[in-house]
Formats: sequence, structure tokens, C-alpha cells
Amino acid sequence: MIQPAAVHMVLPGNDPSWTGTGIHVDRGDRVTLLGSGRITWSASHWGGPKYHLWGRVPGGDVFGCTQDTTTVVVDRSGPLQLCVYLGAWADRSGTLTPMTCADGCGSPGCDPGSLAVTVLHWPRGVDPVDGLAALPPGIADPRLADAERRRLLHPVVPPAGWSYLLAAGPADVYRHALADGRPVIEVLCDDDAGAIEKDVDIVLGNDTIIEWSWRVEALPGRVGENTAWTHDLLGIAAVFAAGPEANGRPEPSINWFWSTTLQPGDDAFDCPVPGWTETHVPVRRGPAGLGRWRRESRAVQADHERFIGPAPARIRSLRLVAVSHFGHGTGRATFRDIVVRTGGKRIQVL
Repeated sequence: MIQPAAVHMVLPGNDPSWTGTGIHVDRGDRVTLLGSGRITWSASHWGGPKYHLWGRVPGGDVFGCTQDTTTVVVDRSGPLQLCVYLGAWADRSGTLTPMTCADGCGSPGCDPGSLAVTVLHWPRGVDPVDGLAALPPGIADPRLADAERRRLLHPVVPPAGWSYLLAAGPADVYRHALADGRPVIEVLCDDDAGAIEKDVDIVLGNDTIIEWSWRVEALPGRVGENTAWTHDLLGIAAVFAAGPEANGRPEPSINWFWSTTLQPGDDAFDCPVPGWTETHVPVRRGPAGLGRWRRESRAVQADHERFIGPAPARIRSLRLVAVSHFGHGTGRATFRDIVVRTGGKRIQVL
């Protein structure tokens, strides 16, 4: 079997600039990234390649890893580049809006960590599943090669009509499934973060209700979710269309979530993670009820007026949000029967 071109790189954790791999790709080529290492966020927090390792061909869209490994079909011809994601994407082409570390990472005495990456550029006609199984010794870490081969053989299929947000990147968090013959979305957030979104464009009125059923089996965090370093949670969010008064600011949203310790309703808080304009409203607390189906109903306009301010005219989209990488835990849940009722209409979202 023809072997892939292979390049080994180390990307320092304090340098978010795009770095050339020395590999030229043609549109439609397949490339595998095998990553290891950690990027330090603070003295006691870090993330791995599945959050921080991204690639692109200039002029095309950025792509990230769903695990510590990934295989992609490139969308442009040109030089393949990699970077360490440090901040937030300003656009899909890879312009970064930097953010600073709360504990001063990157300053003298702070070790920012690094990512070690093996890049495999597959010849046309070679299936990466077969190629990964036939790699000669020394080309790549066999554990990472095996992990990527298993990922390709057993892909996590996201629900149709929902897409991952660029801010958190792609993931294997959400899976389309059936339960009792009905469509559901299974959530497995294992030391990861991901948000999927579905456009709805619904007029918001005083009778607008969002309803959903969920079976939460494991909460991703262990303490209150209202600090930047403990912000591990599972929830569903409504994103509101920003009016002209927003003047370019991000669209507001409400995320209803199941808290570990916070009081439902009373302990609502603004998102502590920089760059997010989300208000988090706990609707349940603690372990009681975990593992059983629960039906929720929220008056959207009333919640907006109570927790944010005067309500806008429309709901632009709905999101599912899962975060567990701050405390490196695991969240598990299943969502079904997501409905919005407004103006005498019943809109089935899932």
C-alpha cells in the first residue's frame, strides 16, 4: 500500500499563529491529524487537542478535531496550516480574537504547554481506514492511529438540521438516535464541550412557551456552574434575534440547565466565560430525578424580561449546550420532543 506523507510538529501553547506544515494539498485530499499534549489555561486547568488543535488551507474554512484525532477532506488547494486555538474565532477563515488567561498563562514562570501533532496526507485512492491499519512502525503513535481508525469506523452522526457552533468547534457530543420509535438526541460530553444549533425564526409573544423532555443521567460538574472555572453544564437555549440597538454585539440567549447546586430560577447568572452573552437559568438542582424522563415548560418572554430585560421580537434559533472540560468530567443526557408553542401554533423542533 502507498504510504501517506507524514510530518511531525510541536505547537507551543503560547503561540496562536498559523504554522505551515510543509504539506501542499489539493481540494478533495484527505488529511489525518493525530494529536497529544495539553494547553494550560490556568494553574489548574487545561485542554487537549480535541479542543485546541485546528487546521486550514488559507482561503478555506477552519476545521477542528472531534476527538484528539480527526480526518478531514480539505476544501481548498494550497498549503496546509495548523494552529493552537487560543481565544475565539472572529470568522470561519481562521481570524482569531485573542483572550487572556485568568491566571496569566504565557507570562514568565507560566508553562503554556504544547501539542505534538502527526500530520498524515493520504494519496488519492487510499482509504484512511485501511491506511491507518497498515502504517509502518515509527510513522505515528499506534494508540492514536488505532483511536482514529475506530472513530472513522464508528462515526457519531449528529442530528439532521442541527449544526455545531464555530465557537466551541466540532465534537462527538451529540448523536441522532431513536427511542421507542421517536427521534431523540443523545448527549455524551466526556471532558469536552459542544453546542449545536437549529434555526427556528419564531415570533416571540407573551404566550410563547418552550417545552422539552430530557433524561439526564450524569451531570458534568460537581459544584456551582457560575464561575469561569466550574462552568460545566447541560442545557437547552433560546437565541434571540438582536435588534438594531445591539450595534453589532452578540445575540443574547437564555440557557435553561440542570444545576448541581444552584437554586432554580433564583440563582440565574450571566455566562462567566469571556465572549459569551448567555444568561443561564437553573431549572432543576441536584441528583434527585437523574436517570428518569422529565418534562419542562418555560415561558420564554417572561424569563427574558425577568433575567435579561425587555424582550426582543423573535427567537432566531434553539441550541443544545454541553460543557464538561473545565473539571474534566462527563455529562450524559437524552433530549426528545422539543416544542415551541406560540400564537396558537405548535412548532415541533425535535
